[in-house]
Amino acid sequence: MAFVLRGSARALQAAAHHITPRSMSSVAAGKWQIVGSACITRPPVVCPPMTPLEQQYSEMITAIEEENSLKSDHEIRAEQDRINLEIMKTGEADELDLEEASKQTAIEFEDSCLEELKSFKTTHLDKVNPEVKDVKSINRALERSLVLVVKQKLGTSEEWVFPHTPWQPGETLRQTCERLVQETCGNDLKVKFLGNAPCGFYKYKYPKTVRKEGFIGAKVFFYKCQVRNKDGPITPGTNIVDHQWLTQDELDTRFKQSYAKSISKFLVSDR
Repeated sequence: MAFVLRGSARALQAAAHHITPRSMSSVAAGKWQIVGSACITRPPVVCPPMTPLEQQYSEMITAIEEENSLKSDHEIRAEQDRINLEIMKTGEADELDLEEASKQTAIEFEDSCLEELKSFKTTHLDKVNPEVKDVKSINRALERSLVLVVKQKLGTSEEWVFPHTPWQPGETLRQTCERLVQETCGNDLKVKFLGNAPCGFYKYKYPKTVRKEGFIGAKVFFYKCQVRNKDGPITPGTNIVDHQWLTQDELDTRFKQSYAKSISKFLVSDR
């Protein structure tokens, strides 16, 4: 039995002697390119419609606040107007300030407000904003959070992804993404980065036909940023074929399954 074990050990050592140099050389030859990617989001501009549960809760809180609150100036004024009206009916008008009593009463003020409210017509956001159906417009879906996605040239193909660019020596990953935003969107889009550390990670291999400089693939580090000030249209960079502002529900229609799975780990749904 000992002879068999010693023979097996020698066989394993011989196999390791032949296999290890080859495997080590293949690992040394393959390098991963570091890439920074910006997840540029536009937060909601207006409040979304309340759900039935939110509406029920809002009505309950309103009723509790109204029950426990003190009377407003308008309510006190309405009570005083009713008292003045009763005094005038009894003929004891001498006790009143006629000039003050002849002014607009609280009931008359309420009636004028109701008439003004009737003339006010609400309009849905879709009808107000003609750009709402234009997926290239940052002003669509004002009640939702939007994310910028681009169709970017990756070798010989074009893929829908978050904007990304290779890291350059001397830069931090955040500085890479700051440069990326300017190169991708121009100078008119102002954003604020949410932290100095990446929020997500994705790795993929390059096709053998486009591998260059010894890189076998890319390791992508995502940084989150929010739109703060937009003064004009986006001016895409030279490697950007197209761009769209999409809601999180629409991202799956553009991204590959593996890519969508990676970003779902850090992109919180607004629903």
